[in-house]
Amino acid sequence: MSCEKGVGLVEGKHLVQRAHGYAIAEFAMVIPTLLIMVAMAVSLIGLTATQIQLESAAALGARIVGRGDPIPDSFRNSLPAGTEIFVNPEIDVVEFTLKSTRNIGLKVFPYQVVLIANARARLEPVFEEFG
Repeated sequence: MSCEKGVGLVEGKHLVQRAHGYAIAEFAMVIPTLLIMVAMAVSLIGLTATQIQLESAAALGARIVGRGDPIPDSFRNSLPAGTEIFVNPEIDVVEFTLKSTRNIGLKVFPYQVVLIANARARLEPVFEEFG
């Protein structure tokens, strides 16, 4: 009868695995990645909502200018802060452009995203009333 022993094992003792701290260490390594992904998703949702607002406002602004009306203050106040308005009248069409800059990222590493929305509308003829 040959008696072979495993390396470091005494006969009758079982191998015990100690994994008490591994789960916490792995979780601590994954948390920063999860937080960065959540922050990116929130920033992307905010940018998308702002772009949708600009597209809708550009269409409305083109209709207002196409009718020959001045841009009301209520329209300007409804735009995101810092939005620039560009109006380019052509022969029978007006092009209305909104441009907004958004800061995303950390305060240490800021990153600016420029959002632009364009809309075009036909110029309506203006008739002057007599008498």
